[in-house]
Amino acid sequence: MDKMMSFIRRHRDFWAYTLFGFLASVINIVSFMLIKQVFHTHYIFANTLAWLISVIFGFFTNKSLVFKSKYSTGYALFTELLAFFFFRGLSFFADSGLMVLFISILHWNSFISKTVDQVLVGILNYATSRYTFSKEQKEMTARLRKLRQERLRNHRQKKLTNQTQKNIDQQKIELKK
Repeated sequence: MDKMMSFIRRHRDFWAYTLFGFLASVINIVSFMLIKQVFHTHYIFANTLAWLISVIFGFFTNKSLVFKSKYSTGYALFTELLAFFFFRGLSFFADSGLMVLFISILHWNSFISKTVDQVLVGILNYATSRYTFSKEQKEMTARLRKLRQERLRNHRQKKLTNQTQKNIDQQKIELKK
């Protein structure tokens, strides 16, 4: 029993992601079926809206409950949100491509198509979410931010030095007159 609990604790991110990923998939499938059946929309439109709903749910659950990502600034939150939506955008194309394959080409049932699609897309989403909220990615972002600030500081210093040199040159010209 201790070995099993140790294993579960060691892989907590995976188990938490599995739970919330499953819930996001359920939200995606239910949203897809409701939008498609109730509003009689095309499956691509229903898939797009279902994707958007589940991605918003996924961002906040992954951020706060799965990877326990903390942010100290609005910029940090925006960076994570941007990265999350970028990677989910990639999975959206996989999601849509699979739906076209299953429904339009293979003529599978919508529910079965969406369920298989969510399993495959879920694997892709786990890999990209792990990257988005990982400690290493945050450290890399912090290093890039520090490098950008250093470059900006150097640029300002160089600009100030150039301006100071121009002022000195101007004063020399005026003194010669």
